[in-house]
Amino acid sequence: MTLAEYSMTAFALMNGGRVVAYFPQMIRVYRDPHGATAVSLLTWALFTAANAATVCYALAVTDDRIIATVFSLNALGCLAIVGLTAFKRIDVARRVAMLWHRIASLRHSQNLVERALFAEIRSPRGSRNGSPSARHRDDMIRQGLMS
Repeated sequence: MTLAEYSMTAFALMNGGRVVAYFPQMIRVYRDPHGATAVSLLTWALFTAANAATVCYALAVTDDRIIATVFSLNALGCLAIVGLTAFKRIDVARRVAMLWHRIASLRHSQNLVERALFAEIRSPRGSRNGSPSARHRDDMIRQGLMS
């Protein structure tokens, strides 16, 4: 075997390993509950662009379809990581926004209940006073347990 053939074999093996090595990163991004904040979108986008540029070079300058195929697979792996990370971050942001909406809704409900209780306590003495027994009687009347 010539040096060129050894080099091509090493290239194919190492880059084939790179293609396989993208999968653990994809799994980590998928499982990360915090939006994969440790993954740099800029870095993986740059890797994608570099691999795509190598594909263009391999096809346009050297007309080497093997190198173009290998780097196409690498570009797809990098692009998949970019896409999964972006999707994960959007999903986490959506869930956080929903959580804040729920918290705001609960706070609003709490304020309404507090205002109603405060208004009931401050009501004039007479038919409805703020005593616990009067509130209990009114609750029982509302529930239909008492007339």
